[in-house]
Amino acid sequence: MKFNLKKLILISALHFICGVAFSQNDPPPEAPPKPERVEKEPVIYDVVNEPADFPGGLVALKKYMADNLKYPETAKENGLEGKCYLQFIVSENGYISNVKVKKGVTDCPECDMEAIRLVKAMPKWIPGKVNGKVVNSIFTLPVLFKL
Repeated sequence: MKFNLKKLILISALHFICGVAFSQNDPPPEAPPKPERVEKEPVIYDVVNEPADFPGGLVALKKYMADNLKYPETAKENGLEGKCYLQFIVSENGYISNVKVKKGVTDCPECDMEAIRLVKAMPKWIPGKVNGKVVNSIFTLPVLFKL
């Protein structure tokens, strides 16, 4: 009986050692990565089927500019004239944003600032369209400074 007990203990010990040594312990599963919140940049069109328009059209735009443009005093004093080309975004809701000077009036940063002020103060526009759908679009507007 001692012999069988020794065999049993030896077999049990070998079984235990082999079980521990050769067992495959899989690491715990990793939690799935959290989805990153990706905010889509709005699409802004350079070319549209129907460009954005000032409410009332070109005639109303010219009247607005004539009524609201404040010629800078330094430009008057120095006899400075020219065109300031502004570029801005007209959103699909008609709001103006991202007003930038693309080409300013030579030697007159005050004229450029006045042109920016004038455009930022404008009412909502009628947005541009692509295939009949209103879209965000880029608009370039010349602002004339003439004494």
